[in-house]
Order: sequence, then structure tokens, then C-alpha cells
Amino acid sequence: MKVALSGLFGRFVARAYLERYFDLSIFAHLGNHMIDLDRRKQVRIKRLARGDLPDWIACKSDLTSLTIAEAKGCHDPGGPAKALARAWTQAGRIDVTVKGRRVTVKRIAVASRWGVANSNPADAHLSVRDPIDKGDPIDPQDKDGPFIGLLRLHVASMIEPLGHTELAQALRALTRQTFPRSLRDAAARARGALDSVPIREVKKTHDIGGLVGGIVTRAGPITDAVASTVDQEALARLNLRPVFVGVDRDLIRAAIDGEADAIRGRLAEKVSPDEFARPDRAGGWIIPLGTERRIVGGA
Repeated sequence: MKVALSGLFGRFVARAYLERYFDLSIFAHLGNHMIDLDRRKQVRIKRLARGDLPDWIACKSDLTSLTIAEAKGCHDPGGPAKALARAWTQAGRIDVTVKGRRVTVKRIAVASRWGVANSNPADAHLSVRDPIDKGDPIDPQDKDGPFIGLLRLHVASMIEPLGHTELAQALRALTRQTFPRSLRDAAARARGALDSVPIREVKKTHDIGGLVGGIVTRAGPITDAVASTVDQEALARLNLRPVFVGVDRDLIRAAIDGEADAIRGRLAEKVSPDEFARPDRAGGWIIPLGTERRIVGGA
């Protein structure tokens, strides 16, 4: 249990660190599966050694700074040096290749150790190793391929637990198409899946556009029912802390169409400060619900 919690908190801290200090906002989770970011343009993850893959492939919202990142938690009283070494080994187990050529990435290993107030270890540590690994330049016609693939996988991972399995699978399928015709067919299926998804809006505000997502409470996501505004207020009164988690619909459409300039434009749009809603700089929103904020909308 101690090791499991250490790893869980380690990933949480590392993700926050990467977002704040490296300006990363788009993340694709790797697990132990190989990933094609764009099979038609031959953009893929190449395994270099046996063992667990790094936690994430990531980039900035302007579709730059391709990054491989691995996080390790540590409960060793001697410090996080050994955990950092393990994280660095794991971050080096893959390359990103375009048409068989290794491209430039930043590799980041993060190791963290929590301090404990009532026992040892008392001191908290955060250790990072983050060099740039130079590779071959990407041809101009292929340069956006890795980043569009990352965004498709990022959005799929966000919306699938919220009940949008068909759309998530359609987004992932776009990265696995080899031929132009199959890519067009996959894009048509993804557009159809997006068009069938209910589009939600925040009541009494025009600053946040149509969103694809769902309501999450302390008991988990609500995926098998529609929560009315009355239901949302009831969930808040019962202290279930309902929040709506969603992704900008127009951004999903641009990701399906593979329009890099449209994606950059959507992600670069300035958002007015809001007392309640919080954007994630990758088209995502987290909106606490209750008497002040309600989600409305339909198909």
C-alpha cells in the first residue's frame, strides 16, 4: 500500500509540475502498449528496450515541445536518487519516429518524496532530470502529425470514462489508418459519433462554448442517466461535489479533421476569468455545479 500510494502521488505531483513549469497541456498515456500517433504519416512510438514504458507523451497547446515523461514516487528515507534513476531509465525506453527517423524530444524524469509530519522521512523532495534529446528534423508536411495524434489520444482518454466510448474509439481509430480512403472513412465515422453526442453548455454564460463531457461526483461519473438542473442542485446539497468535466466540441471537430491551424487557434483563444470554471489549456473544462453553475443542453 505504501508503494502504491507513493506512485499515485508521484504521478499527481509530476503531472502538475509538468503543466506548471514546462507549459505542457496535452498528454497521451502510454501504459505498456505501443502507439501509432499517425500511421499514415508513419509517426509512431518505437520501443528501445524491454520493461514498462514511460507514463506520457506530451506537448504544449501550440503543438510544440514533444516530450517523453516518467514519474516515480519514493518512500526511501535516503532520498529520491534511486527513484530518479529508475524513472530516467524508463523515459529512455522509447523514441518517437517519423518515417523511421528519430525526432527531437525532451525527456523528463521526475521523482518525488512526500515529507511526513509525525514520523520519518520528514523532508519532502522533488528531483527532475530534463535534457533535450536531439534527433532528425521533421519534414514540413509531417511536422504536425505527432501533435494531432497526441491531441486525439488526449481527448479520447478524457471523454471515454465520461460515457462517450464510441467517440473515444473513433478518435483512436484515426491514428491507426494507413491509406487515404480508410482515413476518410474513419473521419466520417468520428464526425458522425461527434454529431450524435449531446452538447452541453453552462447556463447563463456565453464565455464557455459547447462541451462534450459528463458529470463526475465523489461517487464517480454519472454515465447512465441525464442529470437535470434540479438533480445537479440536489447532488451539491448532498455534498457529492458534482463537477462537469468536458472538452470543447469545436476543438474535437478540428482534431478529427486534422486541422492543425484550427487546433492552435482554438487553444490560443483567451478565456475570460471565471470564479467557478477552470480551463486546462487543452480544450478541457472543470466546472463545479450547484446553485451558481448548471449544465444544460441536448443533442
